[in-house]
Amino acid sequence: MNKSPGYSLIELMSILAVISILLTVGLPLMNVFFEGNRMISNTNDLVAGLNIARSEAIKQQIRVTLCQSSDQASCTGTGQWEDGWIVFQDPNGNTNVDVGERILRLNAGASGNQVTIRSNEVTNLITNTVTFTSRGLPKALNGRSQSGTFRVCDNRGLKVNADGSTTVARGVNLSPSGKVRSTKQLADIASCP
Repeated sequence: MNKSPGYSLIELMSILAVISILLTVGLPLMNVFFEGNRMISNTNDLVAGLNIARSEAIKQQIRVTLCQSSDQASCTGTGQWEDGWIVFQDPNGNTNVDVGERILRLNAGASGNQVTIRSNEVTNLITNTVTFTSRGLPKALNGRSQSGTFRVCDNRGLKVNADGSTTVARGVNLSPSGKVRSTKQLADIASCP
C-alpha cells in the first residue's frame, strides 16, 4: 500500500477545530488591546500638544496657545477637545488665530470609539484653551494661572482596574508650573462624561 503525502480528513478537521477555538478566545482580547492603544495614543497626542506649546513659548519668547478647534484653522470654542485642537503663536494673548499668527501644530481629533476629552477644571480656565507665557507658565490673559486635568475616556467609561486605584480612562495633568504628565490614577480622573 502506497502512502500519499498530505493530511487525512480527520487531521484537517482537528486543525480547524483548534484554530476556531483560538480565534474565538483571541479576537475579543485583541479588541481590548486595540482600545487600550487608542486611549494611550489620544493621551500622548494631547501631552505632546501641551509640551510643544510650552517649549515653543519658551523658545520663541512669546505666548503660545493650544485651543480646541473642530476646523483646525480657528479657535471656535463650540466643539470639544476630541474634535481636534491647534497650537499657534499668540503674542497678543487673545486665544484667537489672528492674521500673521503662525499655526505650529494641528490635531484632527481623537481616534477610537466614542472618545471624549474633557477638562475637569472649569474654574482653572482650561475648558477651551491653554496659553503658555514666554516663561513656560500656563496663564490666561488676565494673569490667572491655568492648571487641571484633562480626562480622556472612551465607550468603556471609568472602568476601574483590578487594583482598585487605576482606570482604563486616562488623564493629562497640567500643573501651575507648566509641567505636563499623563495618569491613569482614579483620584486624578474622577469621572468620565
